[in-house]
Amino acid sequence: MKTFFALALTLSALPISISASINPANAQSTPVESTVSIRAFNFPSFYIRHRFFLGEISTISNSLDRADARFRVRSGLSSSSCVSFESSNVPGYYLRHQNFRIRLAPNDGTTLFRNDATFCIKPGLASLTDVSFSAYNFPNYYIRHRNLELYISPYSTDSVFLNDATFTLVSPFNL
Repeated sequence: MKTFFALALTLSALPISISASINPANAQSTPVESTVSIRAFNFPSFYIRHRFFLGEISTISNSLDRADARFRVRSGLSSSSCVSFESSNVPGYYLRHQNFRIRLAPNDGTTLFRNDATFCIKPGLASLTDVSFSAYNFPNYYIRHRNLELYISPYSTDSVFLNDATFTLVSPFNL
């Protein structure tokens, strides 16, 4: 049995809680205004984090790693039905895709930035109890890790892709 920690979030008028995983098949909305860490589905000791302004997955072993692996889930900069991930330790900087690579960049207020920094939470491609993130402006492209680096890549039925593009929203690391 999974332990739920209550964040009592109201999402598009639907209250949900984040647990070790969120089932987006049951929650058609997204956890906004919370802080989360994001675990890789197929490498459960690896988490999404930023390092040198690039997105990657890595193990977490020190306070800088923990800080870099915490994100504030914001209402999507281009669509309130999606989300944007703001760095907890570098406020005003968001995960965005640029040339298909996930980067941490300051919000410059442009339409292109808002579109690139907006991701829609979907049922996990490899596990419906987990999540996948499609790019708002490339809806058939998903955040995935490849060689520990984060990219957006076009949907594929290949099992490696499905696993690499599936993540688990978890309680944020303590600082």
